[in-house]
Amino acid sequence: MKAALVQATFAPFHFARLERAIVERRSSYDALGVEIASTQSDYYWSRPRSEGTIRTLFADRDYWSVSPRAIAKSLSAELDRWGTDVVVLPGWGFKESIAGLSWAMLRGRAAVLLSDSAPVGGNQIRTLARRWVISNFDAAFVGGSKHRRFILDMGMQSDRVFTGCDVVDNEFFGAAERRARGPQHRPVLCSVTRMIPVKNIPAVLQVLASEAPEWEWIIAGDGPERTEIERRIQVLGLSGRVHLLGHIRYEDLPAVYARADVYLQPSLSDTWGLAVNEAMASGLPVVVSTGAGCSADLVRDEVNGFVFDPGRPGDLAASLRRAIRSRNRWPSMGAASSEIIADWGLARFANGFWQACEVAVEHRRAGRRSPRSQLGHMLPWLAELKWLRA
Repeated sequence: MKAALVQATFAPFHFARLERAIVERRSSYDALGVEIASTQSDYYWSRPRSEGTIRTLFADRDYWSVSPRAIAKSLSAELDRWGTDVVVLPGWGFKESIAGLSWAMLRGRAAVLLSDSAPVGGNQIRTLARRWVISNFDAAFVGGSKHRRFILDMGMQSDRVFTGCDVVDNEFFGAAERRARGPQHRPVLCSVTRMIPVKNIPAVLQVLASEAPEWEWIIAGDGPERTEIERRIQVLGLSGRVHLLGHIRYEDLPAVYARADVYLQPSLSDTWGLAVNEAMASGLPVVVSTGAGCSADLVRDEVNGFVFDPGRPGDLAASLRRAIRSRNRWPSMGAASSEIIADWGLARFANGFWQACEVAVEHRRAGRRSPRSQLGHMLPWLAELKWLRA
């Protein structure tokens, strides 16, 4: 069986997952990574350590500059060349996912949905379009319990849905030495995040200024909201307590987590929140928004951290106060984080990846979708509808 894992652009954690899947593949199985472009302007990934198992379709282009039609043509040619039996696609509404699903339907090949999205609400037409697209996948490999419930609600059978696609290389983050500090130091929060509105950074600044004077906050990341964030830091008098590190290379992130006492994920909405995985693998207690898709699976209240509702005024401040009161337990809470996240590592991805591929191929061979479905010709135009994946 030949499986092709498609991504817009391969980040270091995508490569680590693919590498482990290849290492742990069954006899006669093989996997290939296919990325659409070498860069993606809204992310700042460094290139993977080795690219021998990745094919780049548009090596000199940014992902957002490549049209759906060009992606469909180039991806189909690559999947044909590889002799692909099952294609693993990122979501149901991206250009490459629509193109790959169309290819699978027209060739009579298996398709696995790789997804950590679980949209809430939306109009009926959007919901019906999503449901129809998802119904044409043979299996799903999703983030966690929240995402599994969504896919089941969309009509996929439970024995074709697997969890654990959102993992990082835990050993890479667990290897950094924590910075030793005395008991009198000001406690340090850390966040690794893009500076965009949904990440909720201004609200945290307001809480730090008015209700949580004990904390320092270091933020690794950049984005279009940075100028406004810098202005608010000045206005709120937080220049000595909030430190913007800017973009940090992936390989340097462990040192950032090593500077912190507690990790904060304040997002209004996050499909998963991989930085929480990284922080837990680094041995940190965590304070995580219920808007993060990982909160239900990774955070155990008072055990390894605290969960807050970003829509409830005062909830973040209350969680930070609880964290301060638990200061003497931070080492044990960090150890609990490491223990919990150990079950969400690369081995989990490899196992779920191959299980989903096996089930998808069996489902396809059982003839439960008509081979060379002419409906596949209808899919490419959906890639133009940005609302499908909203």
